Amino acid sequence: MPTRRLSITVEDVEVEVILKAIKHAHIRVSPPHGTVHVSAPLGTTVGEVRSILLSRLGWIRTHQARFAASTTFVAPMMKTGELHYCWGQPYPLLVREVANRARAELRDGQLVLAVPAGSSKDERERLLDRWYRRQLQLAIPSVLAHWEPVVGVQSSQWGVRKMRTLWGSCNIKAARVWFNLDLAKKHPESLDYVVVHELTHLLEPSHGSRFAELVARAMPDWEGRHERMSQSIFDPGIWARR
Repeated sequence: MPTRRLSITVEDVEVEVILKAIKHAHIRVSPPHGTVHVSAPLGTTVGEVRSILLSRLGWIRTHQARFAASTTFVAPMMKTGELHYCWGQPYPLLVREVANRARAELRDGQLVLAVPAGSSKDERERLLDRWYRRQLQLAIPSVLAHWEPVVGVQSSQWGVRKMRTLWGSCNIKAARVWFNLDLAKKHPESLDYVVVHELTHLLEPSHGSRFAELVARAMPDWEGRHERMSQSIFDPGIWARR
């Protein structure tokens, strides 16, 4: 797949840009240093990228300030005592070694990982990811059933994926929608917003004024939900601190 990479500065913000075969531009502010990345369709000019960034400069600065004020992100080691989130609530991790089947569950206010002796960090992460996937698979059908008649469109199929920069995506032609695995860590209202967002794309592919009008018609408080959801994927408990 052809790509083009470049670095630009917008006011005092340094930005890494990648142009590739995608339909829409996306901005990502990454922890721990608030690094800004933009992915944009091939053929997008530098001037167009600058305009996109200028329109979101306040949003970018807000997130950079939050990262600067917070402690440096440390990747979880999947050990007892760490905090992990489910539906916006923090749970201390309890790792227990067992001789029978590995499993994850919420019990007595803890997120319990029952794992074989000597299990690795990666094995524990995969087990936890499977558990998060199951939480979403249980939640999504009823959320879709609620919002599809509100938006006025029906999806043909849905699924769960690990995504680095998107909370959801869709195949408009097939009416298929996908949801980020990490939504299981967010407050349930984030899942509602992503469902409405992706269903709306089945009616309007762009992020233009018609798209915004359709989202607002279905979910008048979408802007507040979007802002909270857009916090770092590594800080899914932002709702719990409101």
